[in-house]
Amino acid sequence: MRWMKDEPFYVLVLLLLILIIALRTPLDSDMWWHLRAGEETLTSGRVYKVDSLSYTRAGQSWVNHSWLSQIVMIGLFNLGGYKALSLWVGIAALGSMYFVYLQMEGHALLKAGITLFAAFVCSVVWSPRPQIFSLLLFALSGLILFRYKWLGKNQLVWFIPLFIVWSNLHGGYILGIILIGSMVVGEIYNQLVEGKSDTNLSWKQIKELIFWGCGGFAVAAVNPNGISMWLIPFQTVGVESLQNLIQEWASPDFHQPVQQLMLILLFGTFAAVGLSRRRLDGSDLASFSVFGILALTARRNFGPYAIVAAPILVRHLNDLFSSWKVSLVGQWKISQNLLEFQQKSEEGFNKTIQLIVNCTVVLLLIASAGYKWIAVTESSFIHEIEKQMFPFDAVVWLKEENPPGRMFNSYNWGGYLTWKLREYPVFVDGRTDLFGDEIITIWAQVMNGESHWEDVFTEWEVNVILIEKDQAITRELKNSGWIEKYQDHLSVIYTRGY
Repeated sequence: MRWMKDEPFYVLVLLLLILIIALRTPLDSDMWWHLRAGEETLTSGRVYKVDSLSYTRAGQSWVNHSWLSQIVMIGLFNLGGYKALSLWVGIAALGSMYFVYLQMEGHALLKAGITLFAAFVCSVVWSPRPQIFSLLLFALSGLILFRYKWLGKNQLVWFIPLFIVWSNLHGGYILGIILIGSMVVGEIYNQLVEGKSDTNLSWKQIKELIFWGCGGFAVAAVNPNGISMWLIPFQTVGVESLQNLIQEWASPDFHQPVQQLMLILLFGTFAAVGLSRRRLDGSDLASFSVFGILALTARRNFGPYAIVAAPILVRHLNDLFSSWKVSLVGQWKISQNLLEFQQKSEEGFNKTIQLIVNCTVVLLLIASAGYKWIAVTESSFIHEIEKQMFPFDAVVWLKEENPPGRMFNSYNWGGYLTWKLREYPVFVDGRTDLFGDEIITIWAQVMNGESHWEDVFTEWEVNVILIEKDQAITRELKNSGWIEKYQDHLSVIYTRGY
């Protein structure tokens, strides 16, 4: 049928489906401290770079690499609350996957199907955090490189403004540099192994790519943090406790069905490359390998991996399906018969019905997206989810009772407490690059009830503890003079001398 071949219709349906997937309740453990930092920046009129949210790092300089994203976030929150944040995540996710779609070749149905599958893989990292900007700009970087290599359109100059904006939005700009580096390595391989080809970059083009890639890295310092932005990606990765203590930095747990999608994409691409007659391009090999390793190392890298892998998969599936079609036409004429049947069907298909069907599908998807957006951001629903994820009632108790002294808190709740419980500076929150191995390791040892935990509380003058009620340290506290003052389904509060 004719309307089934209309690529703009497919794209519209695809984008609406992605929007439906991406619209979600905007609650995340790190969202809160980003909102607070953005608020501090707007209130003071200067970028928030000296810690005032904790007592373990109070007064210490901090490379706030996401300051611009934080302004966007607090601006949206002030303008439209949770609804605005949810819509922001949805639109950013939609944009990133559209840039992925534009890097694909072949039939619209194939491209749309693989893009949608890649969206499901990416969805585990779609959250109201500056990271969503990195996924969007990473996909845009991939599109610029795709057009340079496969379409012969040189738009590398756009890397300069892109990396300036990116480095002010999020420290993940390094992903773009890695992507450019992967293409450089892949194209050098192409030249050394394959030689000159219509699809391989020349040595001159490789040099030009290196120039603009280095330029992109250099302008990352055009930032209130200056040249410190060159080091922040390495400083964050250098925190050894990340993989052991923080879920998003841990290796994937493939017992979880949602994370198994990454494996399907991984092995599906392997199969397509092996079965197709198309040579695996050096650039594809390099980028797929690098970002595949990153995804297997930490699940927070699922997004970049899916963005890289999806176009590669489509390139080889398109070649594979083309070869199958030729085989069928040549041996059994099945495809030719199907084509004739389709053409006859199109001739008798009423254009009015075609328009009605198209509009009905689109309107239903728009209505579904709107309904979900309203449902997941409705105030009572947000409140219930917040109480399930965070110590809402415990915070109410602390505000009412106001026990004196410093507070030791759960890492996962640190950001929430900086926003909701401003009376108590936190021991630690999600700013891993600020707290580093020193504080995070101390926190973990205390939570496990390891020796000298009492010395930590004495050193930091801790008199209030707010943690999950099932932590190992709770057994030690009950036998060490700490008094349980509050407990609910999620949290417990202990005090000393109150």
